[in-house]
Amino acid sequence: MFIATVASLPVTLERRKEGGSKSYHGTGTWFVPVNEGGPYGSCGPKEDSNSLIAALNHEQYGEMNRKSPWCGKKIKVEGEKGAVVVTINDACPGCGFGDLDLTPKVFKEVIGDMNKGVGPITWYAV
Repeated sequence: MFIATVASLPVTLERRKEGGSKSYHGTGTWFVPVNEGGPYGSCGPKEDSNSLIAALNHEQYGEMNRKSPWCGKKIKVEGEKGAVVVTINDACPGCGFGDLDLTPKVFKEVIGDMNKGVGPITWYAV
């Protein structure tokens, strides 16, 4: 006869989204690329207020004087109003972990009212 004893170990589960990507939660804000940092993002490509891009918070972006491994990656950003797929094209030095700075076009689609200025978001790589 074989008797097995199973110890109960704590298990940490990460919330996963489509395709198994880890999801992040934070605050979405908006910026006008041409007025705040210039027409070229930290990752290189040109951007404007109608670009489907996001600026990634400094903690996840990494070294601010280099291109991040996140540069060029597609992410899906979800908020109170809707969801949209964008490309990481810039860095947000003033944003905390999980936060994204969005162009006005993206902010309106995800959060809605520009006068709010901020809103809760969830995002993940696609």
